[in-house]
Amino acid sequence: MKYKLFVSANQKELKGERFAIKEVINANSTLRGFFDVFLFEDLPAKGKSPVTAYLKKVANSDIYVCIIGKNYGNKYKDGLSATEREFRYFLKATSRGEIIAFIKGIASEDAKRDHDTQSFVKAIKASFIYKRFRNIDELKTQILNSLISFLDDKGEFSKGPFDKAIRRDLGYEAIDEQAVKDFLHNRTIRLKVAFPKITIKNFLVAALKVVKKENGYLHLTNTAILFFGKDPSEHISHHEIRIARFKGATRLECIDSQEIKGPIYKMLDEVKVFFLRNTRLANKIVEFKRVDIPEYPYEAIRESIINAIAHRDYTRRGAPIMVSIFDDRLEVSNPGGLLPGLNIKKLEGHHATRNEAICNIFHETMDMERFGTGIGKMKGLMKEHGLAAPKFEEEGDFFVVKFYGPGEKILDLAPSSAEGRQTDLKKLGLNDRQIEVLRLMVNEKKIINNREYREIFKVTDRTALRDLNLLLSKGMIKKKGFKKDAFYFAE
Repeated sequence: MKYKLFVSANQKELKGERFAIKEVINANSTLRGFFDVFLFEDLPAKGKSPVTAYLKKVANSDIYVCIIGKNYGNKYKDGLSATEREFRYFLKATSRGEIIAFIKGIASEDAKRDHDTQSFVKAIKASFIYKRFRNIDELKTQILNSLISFLDDKGEFSKGPFDKAIRRDLGYEAIDEQAVKDFLHNRTIRLKVAFPKITIKNFLVAALKVVKKENGYLHLTNTAILFFGKDPSEHISHHEIRIARFKGATRLECIDSQEIKGPIYKMLDEVKVFFLRNTRLANKIVEFKRVDIPEYPYEAIRESIINAIAHRDYTRRGAPIMVSIFDDRLEVSNPGGLLPGLNIKKLEGHHATRNEAICNIFHETMDMERFGTGIGKMKGLMKEHGLAAPKFEEEGDFFVVKFYGPGEKILDLAPSSAEGRQTDLKKLGLNDRQIEVLRLMVNEKKIINNREYREIFKVTDRTALRDLNLLLSKGMIKKKGFKKDAFYFAE
């Protein structure tokens, strides 16, 4: 069942405000699923008397939204404007209806309204809660908050945990089945299990239990929206990761930034792309291998972001997860401090969460352990990489993890941790001379020409040219200049 909402205001003075109310509701899928909005402008051009028609709409409405400006409006034979007549008719027609009143302008401007409007404002103030607004954007925010509060009072939103709340405004059509298939593919690899033989719909209902069946209809939980929704941010507007790269060690100058939205695993992929774009990757030649050394171990950063998604306070609207990259550190912060009973100094080995259903999805792909090992994992990955353990802090109502980087000592990071980032240069066909010159160029930043190569390795011009051209063809070094003036270097 939808609630019928009637918008009343001086048509000439407050036309923009009237249409803004309808726009807010129709543009929001959650509100659109709960409310039918009526404006006088929606009446057909021909038919019954407009007064009779719109008063019938008033009588059949569940909510009367009244917007008051400076001018009272044209009076009818009874001495009332259309807005006040609709207001009185609504009061008379329904005893259980909801009145939501908005007054444009601050209190000090009330004396400037015409006499009839001042009397109408007094009547509103005497019996009803009202809100003020200065512009259309403020009105949109106020109506959004008022309607969400109305739905809460009606019990339309579950009073239980956010992640388990059933969204009765959303049916199965809001699911992106490709996102579920990608999740299942990842799950088969990580858990080494077979792809489920049941349908995707049944897997979500019976196995993950994130889609619920009520009265023959399927409805999504908030967890289903976050992981598998076609457009999660349309239904959960604060589901967002804001990531930025700043110049220096403060937030004064932003170099690159992105607002990341969508299903959770897609967001994690986009975070990784941004991370790789905005952090350093150094190279080092160790014996006969080239080692790629990232500024931070990404798995530690990913673990922190997964923890932020899993443990954040989703009741905090307007507060996204923040990832901030500085010259000397990387910070991940999420809204919602520690749960009661947890100590910032003794987090390791303790597991508690606001969002059990979200954690259960991460458990399905082994992205999160069930035993509170995430803190230890982050510490271990940083130590293995040659960096200090991350710091965990509470800043107001935010939980913050700070990873400190190597600064200019990036080449000193432990190469032993780089098994997956090592390239065997001999297997690529490089000889000892080529490996050694690559070491000089990469590790010691040497710039070498053909003559110097011949002198170092005691080879002919032809051999030096062949060796250097092979390194060029593999993209390991670069060349500037021509013939005898040419020189070679590694970036």
